[in-house]
Amino acid sequence: MKDLSQEAYVHQADRMREFLRKLEEFSDNHLTEDERIDRDLAIHILRLRTFEVERLRMHERMAIAAEDLGSALFFLFTRDDDPLEKRIDAIISRLEKVPQYLERSKSSLVSPCRLWNEIALETGKELGKFLDVIEAHALDMLGRTDRTMRLSSNIAITKSALAEYNLWIEREVLSVATSSMHMSAEMFEEYMRLKDFDVTPDEALRIGEVHRRKTRNEMASVARKIVRSGSVEEALELVKSMHPADYDAVLACYRTDIQRSKDFLLEKDLVTIPDGERLIVTETPTFMRHVAPFAAQFEPGKFTGDRTGLFLVTPNEKPETIKDHCYALIANTAVHEGYPGHHLQGICGNTHPSFIRVLSTSIDFAEGWALYCEELMLELGFNNTPEGRLAQLSDLMFRIVRVAADVKLSRGEITPEEVAAMLVRETSMQSDAAMSEARSYSYNPTYYLSYFIGKMRLLQLLDDVKDAMGDRFSIKLFHDTLLYAGCIPISFMRREMAMRLKQEYDIELGEPKERLVDYALRVAQTR
Repeated sequence: MKDLSQEAYVHQADRMREFLRKLEEFSDNHLTEDERIDRDLAIHILRLRTFEVERLRMHERMAIAAEDLGSALFFLFTRDDDPLEKRIDAIISRLEKVPQYLERSKSSLVSPCRLWNEIALETGKELGKFLDVIEAHALDMLGRTDRTMRLSSNIAITKSALAEYNLWIEREVLSVATSSMHMSAEMFEEYMRLKDFDVTPDEALRIGEVHRRKTRNEMASVARKIVRSGSVEEALELVKSMHPADYDAVLACYRTDIQRSKDFLLEKDLVTIPDGERLIVTETPTFMRHVAPFAAQFEPGKFTGDRTGLFLVTPNEKPETIKDHCYALIANTAVHEGYPGHHLQGICGNTHPSFIRVLSTSIDFAEGWALYCEELMLELGFNNTPEGRLAQLSDLMFRIVRVAADVKLSRGEITPEEVAAMLVRETSMQSDAAMSEARSYSYNPTYYLSYFIGKMRLLQLLDDVKDAMGDRFSIKLFHDTLLYAGCIPISFMRREMAMRLKQEYDIELGEPKERLVDYALRVAQTR
């Protein structure tokens, strides 16, 4: 378990500054280009993380101990790369540290935000249910042994410590918490610059607005093929009315479409799929459901040697929410989360030998890639029906709206309630799910705009590679180069691509021909 105390964060910042100083002074004269990429990537990661710890200071505003604990236990419980007995022993060792772990984490929370700690309190209260699941499963599989009795004893102690921690949030944290959740416009812009997005926040808003109008027009065109009125809202309602009967059937449908998308990839020869990979579809654990209202995906750990991913689907007791798991949207989500989206990207990226790249989880590539895959697969024929196209455009609109939501919410220009209303209006999302989404945006600045901005950067890189390679261009080469480079920022991905083209084809890729804002606004008129 990592130390979440204020003292630990100060120590971490000191160490990162020292590492950064050494890396910046490090001569690259004897390094290969691949090693230069890793050295520069390490500098990028350390600058970004130092900014987050010393300037952004989210750890001082939100109690994250319960969420971190839940995630640590969840992966031990669900990943079966080790025998259950060994994983239970590891779970017990973590549970033994929980009382001290929770107590030390309190020192970090010096300027709490009310909304964020209300969310943290929900997480803490739900975590006990997941501990019950772990205990029941261990008893069912292993029986009453010394090991399972120690597990039960430590779960009881953990639940007691969690109850005290939750009471502390409820009585002491929320009583002094403030409603403020935004940062200055200058800090938000600096954060985007450090993430190397190649756009300012205001440029991102311009890109989002132009593509919102373009996508709305495309949705209207497709809607006319689905309903006589041509109404986008009526067409979406009709598409969403075609869904599995219940959440058991939803899970079965996801499993089927994930396999279909994998088979389609192989048929089209779009990418090299590593041997031995698989993707398990299961329900989202209870403690995560309020922050993952639809679905989520996790790849295996880097050093386990395992190639089994997890795809989580969140059930909901409200009957109307099953519309968001209609057949057309399930197919599109299977592409985004599975093949060739997050799961395949994570499995391929894990094969890269670099230790530095283990530390890189760049959202502009990860989410940009998955969003790029949605359109790619449909255009090549996967689920390419009017209903499938409308579902893909609806999901695209969802990611475009997130650009404005992310920028404006982070800068304090709109409220979470206004973001939720925007999502309902633009994407026909259910109101409860929209509010859950909006709450999540408020404490993840720059994350949600990364989807569409990342896709635009990948399309720009794709066009530049096509121009450089001419008739030697191969979409499989393009995809493999990206996927097997690790989850690195797209600016570094361009260097990786340039290195491969130079080494294998003696082709110079060069820098982008135009800034991203100019590219994105231009293609809105031409694509």
